[in-house]
Amino acid sequence: KNPDVIIILCDPDFLLLRPITDDFSNERETLISPRRKTIFNQKSHKTVTQGNPYAQTYGLGTQWRKFNIDEIAGEDSPAKRVNQSDGQLFYPVGPPYIGTAMDMYKIANKWSEFAPRVHKEYPHLLAEMYAYCIAAAHLELPHTLIDSLMVSSAGVGGEGWNFIQAIPSNEICPFAAHPDHSKYPLPSVIHFCQRYPVDKYFWGKRKVPHDIFTCDFPLLVEPPMDIGTGKYLSVYDSPTKQKQISADKEKMDGFMLCALTMATNEAMLYFKDNHCDGGGNREKTYDMWAGKDIAPKI
Repeated sequence: KNPDVIIILCDPDFLLLRPITDDFSNERETLISPRRKTIFNQKSHKTVTQGNPYAQTYGLGTQWRKFNIDEIAGEDSPAKRVNQSDGQLFYPVGPPYIGTAMDMYKIANKWSEFAPRVHKEYPHLLAEMYAYCIAAAHLELPHTLIDSLMVSSAGVGGEGWNFIQAIPSNEICPFAAHPDHSKYPLPSVIHFCQRYPVDKYFWGKRKVPHDIFTCDFPLLVEPPMDIGTGKYLSVYDSPTKQKQISADKEKMDGFMLCALTMATNEAMLYFKDNHCDGGGNREKTYDMWAGKDIAPKI
């Protein structure tokens, strides 16, 4: 009924830092890789329209071109005509995916058709992402790739780390705790699929206890506000095993650590405010690095 409505497809392990947009004409908040800058600048408009989907850049390369496209998409698939250069420029995409309802409906149909076939040939992580690339190529829907929709792994190319590096070091943790896009430009989301340690402070999605949304569970230990300043240039793999990290690594992982810890505590407080008589346990004593509550035993 509404083919031009914009659909934004996200992963569940996203933390929003600012609204995801379908308009990328604002240079202040849009990062494009050098290899795609000329193409982007030549576009007559920089918004999502029919036949013009956008997505976050991912390091997928063009591996999907080596798959058995005949078996996956058919002998006459237009995906077979995508060369190495165009494959690298327009198709190594991942969430957030942004397109019109009509385009995303077409992609979803082919994606769901191709994904089991890709997985049969390549039964590994990222199989479904390669299937999306093939579906887009099959439908002749080249994507405009944006670097600034996401940050995930500290310093990885194709992500919005330039924004984080531009934040003054002494403001990294306070700003991550209360992000304000009007003050400093930000990526749209944190994709928290990595581990984020600095010193003996840590956040990792697989280490979040399953019972955090209960009245008795304590809040997370919060990192010090001066993380990111160059003061914490190590991480602890164990209580006695210490590894040095660079100031840039501390700053980037410190941003992620502070943002994710504060957001988790905010979510827990929302639960406690609405479901717990007396407000529940509001002590900040669950240490994710140690994997336990460090409150003194009475």
